Amino acid sequence: MLLGDLQHTTLTLPAVLEQGLAYLRATDFSQMVAGKYPIDGENMFALVQDPVTQAWDTGLPEFHARYLDIQCLLEGEEAIGYAPADRSLARITDHLVERDIAFVAQQAGETRLLMRPGMYAIFFPGELHRPCRAAGLPMQIKKVVIKISAELLQS
Repeated sequence: MLLGDLQHTTLTLPAVLEQGLAYLRATDFSQMVAGKYPIDGENMFALVQDPVTQAWDTGLPEFHARYLDIQCLLEGEEAIGYAPADRSLARITDHLVERDIAFVAQQAGETRLLMRPGMYAIFFPGELHRPCRAAGLPMQIKKVVIKISAELLQS
């Protein structure tokens, strides 16, 4: 997991991650409605979302196998839970084959990331994350999730 701010560009990351961050920096999302936007076909695409955050103690951690996420907050305030990958965890719901998502029970010791506009978190395949949690009171937020095929990291 990596946590950063779009205005800070001093890190050297793999080219495919830089491509995703460059898209976030260059795109005006103010008029974009919730939906899926292609960047490089199914290899990389953006999901614009406008959910209402939920109480911290609700929701289940999720993980992916084929894609990594760059989750970037555009408006509002969001808390995201994070825990390292753990293949031994029992899956409560497993949709990895059809939707590349599985859920596990809430984890003791989960780290809470406080997201403000312009911040991003990169979650690699297998890493647990619990997005869209309220940092205080529930609120509507706007965010973008860049989905990047994990195969591109091997190139």
